[in-house]
Amino acid sequence: MSKILSLLLVCVFISSCSSVESLMGDYYPQAVKDDDQNFTLTWAKNLDPVYNSGNLPIAFNSPLINEGLVFAGHANGEMVAYQLDNGRPVWSEKDKGGHHGRPILYKDMIIYGTNQGRVIARNFLTGKIVYSVDVGSSIESQGVLYKGRVFFHLRNHQIFSLDATTGKTLWAYKRSVPYLTTLQRVSRPVIAENRLYVGFADGNVGAFSIEDGVLLWEKKISNGSKFIDIDSSPIYFDGKILSASLTGQISLLNARTGNLLKKVEISASRAPLVLGDRFIVGTSDGYLVELDSRLNEMRRVNISEGSITSMISWKGHIVAASVVGELVLVNPKDFSVIESKHLGSKLSAVFGELDSKENKLALISSRNRLYVFK
Repeated sequence: MSKILSLLLVCVFISSCSSVESLMGDYYPQAVKDDDQNFTLTWAKNLDPVYNSGNLPIAFNSPLINEGLVFAGHANGEMVAYQLDNGRPVWSEKDKGGHHGRPILYKDMIIYGTNQGRVIARNFLTGKIVYSVDVGSSIESQGVLYKGRVFFHLRNHQIFSLDATTGKTLWAYKRSVPYLTTLQRVSRPVIAENRLYVGFADGNVGAFSIEDGVLLWEKKISNGSKFIDIDSSPIYFDGKILSASLTGQISLLNARTGNLLKKVEISASRAPLVLGDRFIVGTSDGYLVELDSRLNEMRRVNISEGSITSMISWKGHIVAASVVGELVLVNPKDFSVIESKHLGSKLSAVFGELDSKENKLALISSRNRLYVFK
């Protein structure tokens, strides 16, 4: 499947019909001017590779900020470390594969996966490779660290557990998914109570033993004939698991047994943002919805014409990105819009995750542009 087709599929199922129509109507990028006060651009980089006309490369990856550096995978297969303050390249290494998930930090290393199915660990200061492990399928989510282990969810519905120091495989679990129509995105696992929780493309959430990968329970929370993926990361709190599906439900499960405690009808486009004892949900039709710990709806406000693709806390506010090429700064108390920042065109969606550290905000747009704001 070409990258353009992948983009269209994602847009169809995480965006409202009106948003997709608007997106395709503006196929050629059009500059947008706005008065930005909070979104002050520090620097930006064009990460586009050389490509043939008609085969527009789409970025799904995310940057990582750490100790004055920004790590970003290029569409041409390079991993590059930049100075956070000025964008000057510190090191660049070729990986022979594109990047989807954001790198993670472990000791003096960054660890990440490629769409060629390799887990790679590099010294974060020098870029020197520590190990490279072939796991057999595209890695489309960020890894998760726990007690010296790193866990990845692969495109072929497999969970891998590796020794984070050496890259040695500890266990693997392969899920048989009978559906041919699934989204090009997977659920990032979450670890709590010495268990790994993850959503699958067949509409199930599962709990695994950390030590040996034994499936402890599974619960189907999404139904239908296609695109029933549980591709958002579960959230653990107070002995419960919160999981969202693009089919329009958010489910609350008992973390020990998997029993369904409650389900609400909300079309969550990504995993909710946790703010204290509240959950902030971004929807596929551009709303922010506030839920309490019992999933009672407290507030619902429309902030965008397109699906909300990523959210993060920044400067005491909420930053939400959307498929229509804008960042929206929102007051967390009443969801009023403080400021909007357009990324140049309606094709500049953000399909990856935002990162906020050291008073900076970093993101990679679908047009392979790396932005750092202050």
